[in-house]
Amino acid sequence: MRNRRIIWTVSVVALMALLAAAYYFFDPMEARWMPKCIWKAATGTDCPGCGSQRMAHALMHGDLPAAWRANAYALCMLPVVGGLLSLEFFRESHPRVYGAVHSPAVIWVLGASVFIWWILRNLG
Repeated sequence: MRNRRIIWTVSVVALMALLAAAYYFFDPMEARWMPKCIWKAATGTDCPGCGSQRMAHALMHGDLPAAWRANAYALCMLPVVGGLLSLEFFRESHPRVYGAVHSPAVIWVLGASVFIWWILRNLG
């Protein structure tokens, strides 16, 4: 079981490193092979994730203002996602914290924040 978890962790880290390299070396606006938003193509409006590829690229190049303009919500949620991912490693040693964070209330609040961002970004 422990070996499986180590293999899983190493695989995820390797995939993340590969994705980070792709977003560092290739500008999503110029690379035709980068994924495009199906929602935006179909409706002409931004989904909550629109601009997150440009945000990642800008952030990796140290351009915080461009990252903010591309997707402010995704930029603000990076520490939250990082915290949730790190909590996965400590879920057995801190089950109460893990349970509190993975409660229905937290899930609803995060879901509502995504929905509110989706609405607000298309109003302006």
